[in-house]
Amino acid sequence: MRKFRSMMAVATLAVLAGSRLATAAPAELRPSVEESFPIGNSGPACEVQGTSMGDERRSMFDRKWVILCTDVARPVGTAYALRDPADAVQRIAAAREEALDCPEANAAFADEGMACTGVKSGLPWRVYMRRTDRGDVAVEGLAAYDDALRLTVRSLVADRVVDGPISIANLGSGDTLSLVRARAANSDPGLLLGQGYRGNSAGSFAEAAEFFAAAPAILADTAQDGGFSRETQIHEALVNRALQLSNLGAFAQAERNFAEARDMGLRDPVQSRLARNYAAIDAINRGELAEALDILGRDVAPFLPSDSTDAGVSIDRQTAAGLNAAAGTSLTALLGQPTRLSPQDRAAIIDAQALQLRGTALRLQDKPDEARQALARAYDDAMKVQDGRILSIARLRAQIMTELALGYEAQGRYGEAESNLRGALELVRTTYPDSASVNVVSARLAGFLSRRGQGAEAMAIYRAVVDDVMRNRGALVGMENLMRPYFDMLAGEGSRDEATVGELFRVSQLLQQTGAAETLTQLSRQLEGGSGEAAALYRRSLGISRELERTRIEIARLTAASEAGENDPRIDALRARRDQLADAQVAAMDALAAYPSYRAVAHRTASLPELRSSLRSGEGYLKLAQVAGSLYAVFISPTETRGWKVALSAQETADAVDTLRDSISLTINGVQSTYPFDVDTALALDEALLGPARTDVASLSHLIFEPAGAMLKLPLNLLTGDREGVAAYHARVEAGGDEYDFTGIDWLGRDRAVSTALSAASFRDARAAPASAAPRDYLGLGNNVPLGPVGSRPGIRSGEEVAIDADCVWPLSTWNQPISPRELNEAASLLAGGGADLMTGAAFTDEAIMARPDLGAFRIVHFATHGLVTAPRVGCPVRPALLTSFGDARSDGLLSFGEIFDLQLDADLVILSACDTAAGAGLEATREAGLATGGGQALDGLVRAFIAAGGRQVIASHWPAPDDFDATERLFNGFYKARGVSIGEALRTSQRRLMDDPLTSHPYYWAGFAVIGDATRPVPAQ
Repeated sequence: MRKFRSMMAVATLAVLAGSRLATAAPAELRPSVEESFPIGNSGPACEVQGTSMGDERRSMFDRKWVILCTDVARPVGTAYALRDPADAVQRIAAAREEALDCPEANAAFADEGMACTGVKSGLPWRVYMRRTDRGDVAVEGLAAYDDALRLTVRSLVADRVVDGPISIANLGSGDTLSLVRARAANSDPGLLLGQGYRGNSAGSFAEAAEFFAAAPAILADTAQDGGFSRETQIHEALVNRALQLSNLGAFAQAERNFAEARDMGLRDPVQSRLARNYAAIDAINRGELAEALDILGRDVAPFLPSDSTDAGVSIDRQTAAGLNAAAGTSLTALLGQPTRLSPQDRAAIIDAQALQLRGTALRLQDKPDEARQALARAYDDAMKVQDGRILSIARLRAQIMTELALGYEAQGRYGEAESNLRGALELVRTTYPDSASVNVVSARLAGFLSRRGQGAEAMAIYRAVVDDVMRNRGALVGMENLMRPYFDMLAGEGSRDEATVGELFRVSQLLQQTGAAETLTQLSRQLEGGSGEAAALYRRSLGISRELERTRIEIARLTAASEAGENDPRIDALRARRDQLADAQVAAMDALAAYPSYRAVAHRTASLPELRSSLRSGEGYLKLAQVAGSLYAVFISPTETRGWKVALSAQETADAVDTLRDSISLTINGVQSTYPFDVDTALALDEALLGPARTDVASLSHLIFEPAGAMLKLPLNLLTGDREGVAAYHARVEAGGDEYDFTGIDWLGRDRAVSTALSAASFRDARAAPASAAPRDYLGLGNNVPLGPVGSRPGIRSGEEVAIDADCVWPLSTWNQPISPRELNEAASLLAGGGADLMTGAAFTDEAIMARPDLGAFRIVHFATHGLVTAPRVGCPVRPALLTSFGDARSDGLLSFGEIFDLQLDADLVILSACDTAAGAGLEATREAGLATGGGQALDGLVRAFIAAGGRQVIASHWPAPDDFDATERLFNGFYKARGVSIGEALRTSQRRLMDDPLTSHPYYWAGFAVIGDATRPVPAQ
C-alpha cells in the first residue's frame, strides 16, 4: 500500500470546541474584549492581544489589550478603551502592574506622549492618550518599543489596522513562533484552548500546538469554568497537542501525548469522540489507512439520558471568545456573537468529521464511490447542526469539498472537481481570511490547474501563496506536498532562465531549515557589534531567552508530573525564577535597543543577486531542496544560474547515502567495520545531484554546498564523476589488486575546496562577519583520564538531570579508551609561536572547561576526544556530548550540548576531531538547552552548539574518526603545516596526501571531516 504523508488539510479539522454564528451582529452591541490584531508591516513582528476582564475591571475601563513583540516573553505595553473619560488617568494608573513616575504636567494627549519611568524597573516608558467619538484610548509601554505603541494608538483611533514600520531590538531568530508562545504565556487560561482551535481552523498547526502545549500547565491551576472540569480541559489540550505534533510529522511525540491522554481514563462522550478522530487523523498522516478505518469504527462513550430540556448548554465563554479572536476591518465591531453549543451539538459535528475522515481514507484506498457516499453524509450531518450557521465548521466543509474534488479528479470529472475546489477556497477566504488555510486550499487548486494544463493561472496562485508566506515571515512546513507541482514547473528541464531559477531559489528557502542555520545567523548578528558592550549585551539577551525557555519547559514538566499541584514548592520556585528572567529579558532588550544594528531585521532568505554578489571568481553555490519525496537543485556562480529536478527521488538518494555510509563505517554488535567503498554508487549519486551543472562544478576551485534530506549526512567531496578512474579501479581489483586501494580516482574534493552551508542567508551573513580578534592561536583539548576497572559500578547519565530516564546511562567503560594526545601535541608544537595551550589528562574536565575565563582568547579551538552522539541504548533520547575527564563531585565527565552553548568562544575555527560530530541532537536535548527550534537533523547537534558558543567555522566529522594508519593525526598535522592558504585549501591539501597513499585512499580515512561555514577563510593561526 502506498504510504500517504501529506500533513494534509484532513488534519486541520479539530475545530469543534465551540463556535460563533456566521451572521454579523449589530455594531452597537458590546464589542468582544478578546479581539487581537497584528501591527507593523515591516520589521520584527508585534501584535495587540485582547485580554478577558472581570466585571470589576470593566467598571474601570471597557476594554484592555496587551502589546506583544518577538523575542520578549512579557508584554511591552498595554492599551485601554474607556467610554467614560472621567478620572481616566487615575483608573489606568490603578490597573498598572508597575507604578510609573511621570512628570506632573500631563502631556499624554500630545503627539509625543508623556515620558515616564518605571518605579520598579527604572526603564523609560511612554504614555499616550487620544480622544475619539467612541471614548478615550490610552496606550502605554516601554519607550524602546515606541514604534509599536504609536501604531497601536493609531489603529485604535482609526478603528482599523494601520500599517507602518516597527524598528525595535530583536535577536534575529528564525523562530516564527516566539510571538505565539508569548501570546500563550500571557493569555487568560480559558482562552488557550479557544485560540489553539482557531489556529488549527486556520491551518496554522505549529501555532495551535503552542497553545495546546501551554494549556495543561496553566489549566491545572485554574478553577472549574463553565461546567467543564480541569481534567476535561487538560484532556482536550493533550489530544489537540498530539494532533498538531502529528500534523507536523513528529509522530513519536504525538503518541506520547495520546498515551498521556488515554491514561487519564475519561469516559466523557465528547472527549472520547475527539480522541477517536484525532487518533484516526494521526494514522492517516502516518499512511496507515486500514488502522484509521479501524479506529473510526470503535465504540465511543454514549450520552446518558438527561431530564434537562436545555439544549443550550454552552461551552465555556472564554473558549468561545478565543475562537472569535481575530482582526477585522473594524477593531470595535462585533463580528459574530458566540453561539451556544450543547455537548450533543459538539458530538454531532465530531461524528460528521469522523465520516469525512472515513471518506478520506476510502478515497486513498481507491474506493471513490464509497468515499463520496461518506463525504456526502458528513456534509449533510454537519449542516444539520444549528442549521449550518456555525462558522467554525467552515474548515470541515471546505475539507469535504476538497476531498470530493480529489475523488472527482481521479474519475476524470474535472468540471465538478474544479467547482468544488473553487468553492472550498471561497469558503475559507470568507471565514478565515489571511490565514494558512487560504494558502493550503489555494495551493491545492493551483496543483489541480497545473495538472489540467492551466499553468499560467497555477503559477499566479502559487506566487501569491509564496508572497503571503514571506510577508508573514513563515515557512512552507506542512505544505510541501501541495507545493511540489510549483517546484516541478520551475525546475522544468534544467532551466537556465535567471528569473525562473531565482524564483526556485526563493521558494526553496521557505522550506524547513536546520536550527544551526538560525544559530549561525544569530552569531553573525552578535559579531556585528564587535567585541564591545553591544555584542556582549546581545549574547546576554540570547542566554536569558534560552534560560527562560528552559524554565518554561521545566515548569510544564513538573506540573504534569506533580501530585501536589499548585502547592508544589519546586514549581513555585521555578515560577519565581521565570518572572525574574522575564524582567531581566525586558531590561536587556531595552538596553539593546540603543544599538541600531540590532534593530535591523535578520532576513532568513537571500535573493539570487544577493547571493551572487557574495561569491568570488571560481566559486559556485549548490543548493538542494527536498519537497514531498523529490529533490531539486539550484546552482549559482558569478556567471551561471541553473535549476533542475534531481534524477533520483529523495528515497533513492537516501538509499544511496546509506549504501555509501555502510561501506565506510558500519557498527554491528558494537564492532565497527569498513568495507570496500561503493564507488559505483558514488558515481551514480554524483551524476544525479550535479545534473546539468557538472561541467560548471568541474571548473570551480571552491564549491559551497547546502545539503538537504539524506545529503545532510554525507560529505559531498567523496562523490566522483570519474568514470575512467572507477573503471580502472574495477579492472585492478579483477586482476587481483587491493580492493581497498582507491588511488587514481578523481574525487570531487580532490581539486576543489568544499564548504557546507547551512542556508543561503546564513552563508551570506557569515561571509560578511569580522574575523576573530583573539590574541592567541591555539587551544587543544582531549585525552581524558581513564577510570580503570569499573566492575558493577553504575554508568553516567547522558546529559543534564532534567527529565532523564534513569536507565539512559553511558557505561563507565566508555571513559577507558582515551584518544591519544599526539594530534594535539603536534598541533601545539607547530603553533607554539602564536601562543598555544593544552588541556589534556586530568586538566581536561567539563568543570574546568566551563570555568576557564580565557576561552575567547584563542582563534583555533581543537577537541580530540570521543563524541557521544547516539543514545546510550534503544529508546533513550539523543543528547550529544563530548567526553571529558571527571572533575569534582558535580562533574559528569561530559561536556553536554547545552553546556557548550554557554561557552564563551571567539574562534575563527573549531575542530571537532571525534566520532560523527556532524550528527544532530534529539528534540529532548534541544528543548532542554532552551532552544525552541531545530533538533532531529544532522548538523543540529554539536556543530550548532559550537556555532552558538562563538565558532565561526566548524570542522566536524560524518563518521568515527579513524585511528588506523594514524589517519586523523596525519590529516590535522598536514592541515596545520599548510602555509598561507585558506581553511578549505589546507584541509584539501592534507586530504590529497591521504588519497594518494594506498593505505589511506579509502574515503573512510580522508573524507569524513567537513568544513561547516566558509572554507575560504584563512587558517587562523597564519
